[in-house]
Amino acid sequence: MTRDQDAPPVEPIVARDRSIQVTFVTSEGCGFCSQAAALLEELGRRYPLQVEEIALHTTRGADIVRRCRAPFPPVVLVDGEYHGHGRISPRKLTRDLERRLMRRG
Repeated sequence: MTRDQDAPPVEPIVARDRSIQVTFVTSEGCGFCSQAAALLEELGRRYPLQVEEIALHTTRGADIVRRCRAPFPPVVLVDGEYHGHGRISPRKLTRDLERRLMRRG
């Protein structure tokens, strides 16, 4: 498949250093958000994560939640793709990270 020459370039999913971009939409006082933050901190010690935390009350945070149709925070995107919301499963997130690293070689 070839890319249309007039189409704008597609932003790379992954930084050149093989890091995995995790976008994390949070809300103040959210228990699931605190749990997810702790999980991301733990996983960040084992995987090359670049975590960006965005507050739900910001325009960007609200846009992500709306686009993902998530009924409540947190919302987690991995390399720009919806991963999950609410109570984030450590096992599911670990599998997703492992799969992405395997694809990168």
